[in-house]
Amino acid sequence: MASRFPVRGAGAVTARLHTEERFTGSPPSAELARLGRIRRIGTTAAVAMAVGALGAGALPVLQNPVAGERLFGLWLRLQQSSMTVVMTGMVVVTLCWLLLAPYVLGRDRRGRLSGRIDRATLDRIIASWALPLALAPPMFSKDVYSYLAQGAIGNTLDDPYELGPVSALGTSHALTVNVPDIWRDTPNQYGPLFLGVQKIIHTLTGDDVVAGTILHRVVAIIGILMLGWAVPRLAEYCGVSDVAALWLAVANPLVLFHLVSGIHSESLMMGLLAVGLVLALRAVDSLESGPRTAVLFVVGTVLVTGSALVKLPTVVALGFVGMALARRWGGGAVATVRAALVMVVISGATTGLAMIVTSSGLGWITKLGAATSLRSWLSPPTALGVIVGGIGQYLGLGDHTAQILVMVQTAALVIAGVVTIRMLFAVSAGRIDPVGGLGVSMAAIVLCFPVVQPWYVLWALVPLAAWASRVEFRLPVVAVSAVLACFTLPPGAGLPPFVTVQAWVATVVAVSILLIAMFRWPGLLRFRSSERPRMLP
Repeated sequence: MASRFPVRGAGAVTARLHTEERFTGSPPSAELARLGRIRRIGTTAAVAMAVGALGAGALPVLQNPVAGERLFGLWLRLQQSSMTVVMTGMVVVTLCWLLLAPYVLGRDRRGRLSGRIDRATLDRIIASWALPLALAPPMFSKDVYSYLAQGAIGNTLDDPYELGPVSALGTSHALTVNVPDIWRDTPNQYGPLFLGVQKIIHTLTGDDVVAGTILHRVVAIIGILMLGWAVPRLAEYCGVSDVAALWLAVANPLVLFHLVSGIHSESLMMGLLAVGLVLALRAVDSLESGPRTAVLFVVGTVLVTGSALVKLPTVVALGFVGMALARRWGGGAVATVRAALVMVVISGATTGLAMIVTSSGLGWITKLGAATSLRSWLSPPTALGVIVGGIGQYLGLGDHTAQILVMVQTAALVIAGVVTIRMLFAVSAGRIDPVGGLGVSMAAIVLCFPVVQPWYVLWALVPLAAWASRVEFRLPVVAVSAVLACFTLPPGAGLPPFVTVQAWVATVVAVSILLIAMFRWPGLLRFRSSERPRMLP
């Protein structure tokens, strides 16, 4: 799919982040054994994480399947050891992901042009690292238990967005007990599409926590498979290496730990978004006009709308698809208005149908700010507001933190809106393609959002991975991804400080021993299989 956006005369953002990538041949044969070792070490670390999750995972309080078991329950009784095993595996998987960089970016360790592995090889690596985590108990988050409770509420109340689990189901209800304390009084914050998923899963599994968790993970895996299909095609659209984009957006430890293992709704949200963009932009770029192209565009727009009906921030993608359509029609005010009307009709019909089918009403819009009560230190505006408020208290000016937070967070959202509008006009003028414009806008939204979790980075990373190819982008993003991937503890909740410190000390010691073994006695980890990864010709 060749892009209709040659980005000639692009602005500073495009010049610093995007360039057409050169596609190189195979790396030297001497490097093949090293690649095999990286894959096997990463797989072993993922298996270790899966085993350790039996004791250190985000396990339910009630209906814990390993509690009381003689063999599997042993890990639950050795939580400190389980934590060390999971955290060691977490660090090793992240290191292995970093070590794949020369093979997917086509540059050797000295920065010279080298070879690049093919998609099939990278697909096998991703599958071997993701499969153990997909079969293990949840880790790094207990949000899935909130999803289960929200499904029960949706099937119980006329307004599924009115009450939180405690008020709707009762304090002693099995699904309420498993919800983290901070969310027990919080109403559902997700859109009608995800509400429908929650309700269907509850209808099928009732109050069975294990079965419900498994089905939610199936939904998450479907979303990740959608990403795996769409990201390389978006990269091709932007003239970027599909292997590099797949490595950064799907093989990323943030995806493995927080979408595969953590079962977050972002997997479905980003999967729908990516597939919808591929279909809609393919229709816009088609040289043929007719019913088939129109259907392709409508289906793509419906999927992008569905992404926003999981979580609303991706609604901005509709604007970039609309601008791409307006440019196809010649640009200008008239074409933009026509395209906007088309997008409003399709997305409005999709939203209305979803609201009718799920009986959601308008509650999902009014509850959008429910999570902003948290003070997230990963959010730059929130961190700035808290720091400024603390300084005011220290100077004896009183506690005005809440008011400062409102002002700073509002100003940040205005900035994000300005950046988004600027990118929309840049797409309309042909200075940047819609995938890149969306990525830059989502990056601004994430940086300016009142609450930021580590996996929120994926909102921007997925489109940017398919468009931003310069080292000025990839180097900091890879570093941030590696740090954030190891930011959250396996149980998904706070632990006593001494437990956390002991686990990290043991993890550092274990990883250090492994690294010494790898570099001092490389023969111990030699790649012995006759299988050799295939390379691009």
